[in-house]
Parts: sequence; structure tokens; C-alpha cells
Amino acid sequence: MTEHDYVIFEVDSCKFAVPSALVDKVEQAVFISPVPDAPYPVLGVVNDGGTVVPVVGVRRKIGNEERDVLVSDRFLFTRFNERRIAILADEVNDVIEILPEVSQSADEIWPGVFYLKSFVGVGVDIILVQDLGSILNSEQEQSLIEALEQLTVQGEGSPDA
Repeated sequence: MTEHDYVIFEVDSCKFAVPSALVDKVEQAVFISPVPDAPYPVLGVVNDGGTVVPVVGVRRKIGNEERDVLVSDRFLFTRFNERRIAILADEVNDVIEILPEVSQSADEIWPGVFYLKSFVGVGVDIILVQDLGSILNSEQEQSLIEALEQLTVQGEGSPDA
């Protein structure tokens, strides 16, 4: 794999990409435990081999409502600012090469969008390349830390920081 390889996943017929180097694994989705006071886009947490991992949803970012997990859904385990997270996806489709010269900066197309790095046309599809570093802003990240600490105090598990 190269630095230009991206894992493609789908949410509500919208295709997204994350750098393959940041993806640990893809697993079948399971029940998500709610976390009181967790900021959106955190939907809750899952237990991955004894580690509590926040689950992030992107549906509202594309104008749709979040929904319950389906048996066919997948978790894409990756990293956000040194924290392990799982992104809830309908499908994880492929790994493709996306060269910088074929992508357009998200700010050129959609000024002010903060969670996308770029847009890429592949065949008839438009792929939204995620900026994992901006999935949560600093205030949301602090809220997540506090919510996970509260979970630990309640004896639910030990958050992966």
C-alpha cells in the first residue's frame, strides 16, 4: 500500500475515503452502548477486545438522520488525533489509489466545510475524502474525554486515549 491508498466506505449512498494507513481493521457492526453527554458525531462506544472505542457517525454531516445499527453495517476502526475511533458505515467497498492531482480541495468546492479534505471523481462517483483530524473540534473532543472519563468512573470500562 502507498500513501495514496484510501479505504472507500459508504453511508446513505454517499462515498467517503480515509487513508488506508490510518485504518486498523473493518469489523461487522455490533450494538453501540450510549455515552451520556457525548458530543455529536459520537454515537456511543463499543468494546473492542477490552478497549472502549468511540463510534462516530457521519450521516448528519451529509444532511441525514442517524439511525440504529443494522446487521449489515460495518465499523471502520481508525485514528483521530491519537485516539482510536470506529466510523459507522453501511458498507466498506474497496481500497483505491487517489493521487493528489486528481482531487480538488474541499475548500475550493465547499468553502468552510471542516470535516472533508477533498473531493475526487472516480467514474460516475464523487468520493468525499475525510479529514480525520477535524471530525471533532477541540470543544467536542474535550466533551468526549469528559464523557468517557465519566463512563470509567461508573465502572463501564477504560477509554483508549
